[in-house]
Amino acid sequence: MIKANFSLNIWIGIFLCLLIVSCSDDNDDSIKGNDDNTDISINHWIEKKLRNDYLWYNELPATNKIDYTADPETFFYSLLSLKDGKTRNGKHLYYYSYMKKNKGYKTRTSIDADNTYGMEFTLFSVVDRNNKPLGYYYARVLYILPDSPADKAGLERGDWIIGINGKNNIKEGNYKTLFSGSATQWTITHNETTKTIDIEASTAVEDNPLYYHDVLTVGDKKIGYLVYNHFTPGPKGVEDRTYDEEMKTIFADFQSRGVNEFVLDLRYNGGGYEHSANMLAGLLIPEESKDNVFGIFSNNKGKVTHTRYFNTETKGTAGYLKLNSNRIYILTSENTASSSELVISSLEPFMNIVLIGQLTEGKNVGMQEYSDDKYEWAYWPITTRVTNAINSDYSAGFTPDYDWNEFNLSQNPEDTLLPLGDSNEFMLNKAITLITGTHRKTRNMTILSQTILRGQPVYQSIDRHTTGGVLLCPIEME
Repeated sequence: MIKANFSLNIWIGIFLCLLIVSCSDDNDDSIKGNDDNTDISINHWIEKKLRNDYLWYNELPATNKIDYTADPETFFYSLLSLKDGKTRNGKHLYYYSYMKKNKGYKTRTSIDADNTYGMEFTLFSVVDRNNKPLGYYYARVLYILPDSPADKAGLERGDWIIGINGKNNIKEGNYKTLFSGSATQWTITHNETTKTIDIEASTAVEDNPLYYHDVLTVGDKKIGYLVYNHFTPGPKGVEDRTYDEEMKTIFADFQSRGVNEFVLDLRYNGGGYEHSANMLAGLLIPEESKDNVFGIFSNNKGKVTHTRYFNTETKGTAGYLKLNSNRIYILTSENTASSSELVISSLEPFMNIVLIGQLTEGKNVGMQEYSDDKYEWAYWPITTRVTNAINSDYSAGFTPDYDWNEFNLSQNPEDTLLPLGDSNEFMLNKAITLITGTHRKTRNMTILSQTILRGQPVYQSIDRHTTGGVLLCPIEME
């Protein structure tokens, strides 16, 4: 009996040793799977942050339904909620949250992170008189950056780019070559004349968001006008406040020149950082409202993470604009989104806001960056819901008081895109008309003389810069 028990104990011991070795091997694989250099490790890091901070954290898949072996980008998007992004006609079009494989990401400092030809455009499908697509595109120039290759070549707002290197060949597969590349030639239609221009190779170009400003005097009206194209604090990143300080200088000039009406042009502004939005709104708010709430930022549990006031960024700024009826006019388009909408939302409870343009995007959410030096990926999930002083929701976008579209031939039969700041420019002139009661004189041009027949826009180059939500300031996230 003793001998039998001894043999049994030996076999039990062998079994336990094998079990331990097996478990040890499994643990080794697990450790390898969590190595900082593996996709699995990155994916666990992504999942952990999303389960904690993502606005729709309670909709993340169960762990047994997640493929941790997927590449990080596929993995990230597989976790996101369909509430994240824009849905039209029951179809989910795109997510607001996003990720990039570039560790040195900085805020926008030029149209292209590396280089650019220096212009923005809207792409149209060209059609015949029966509205049948002809199989190619033309690009309508919206604006040009100073000192860019496009600027040096003499390209102007309103020009049509109809071909590349002498060919009528702008199509789905190559229109992005209009962003950047080597020296090239573009065929353009300029003031109803077709010609070829030489474009230098793309290069880094500063994209100052304070694109244009002026004071227009019409009778007793002193109309301040500002084209502001993205909420970027400075050329070197989020901690550089050069552009924000320049904004204060511009508004001091508006004040000294007695501006009593104001037109803010946000039609090409897809968003950016919250503290630049706070600066702009704080410079527009009436003095008696400067201590009021600009924005309330709440996390995925409904808890307020931080509150900003109109004077948070403008403390020490001398004076405020004396606007008639505490009223401003804001030009919008379908590209107006994120921090642009936050400015509109924040001012509405305290000012008379007149919107001219198109329905805005409806991004009442905020996002923040997650990065780690040991990972090559960085990502920006939606983590915050944004409201104003009265907790209003603008997820459906802002509907304009005056539906006005520079590309609508029934409204703009001349089909002209005059320089931004020209008092006869289609959108600005509508605001001037409302302010003064005067009407713009139009050229005698008929629809039959139009040389460019096109369908609806198929692409807006500004879309590639649009932020998925209000970019939250790092200092608020500490």
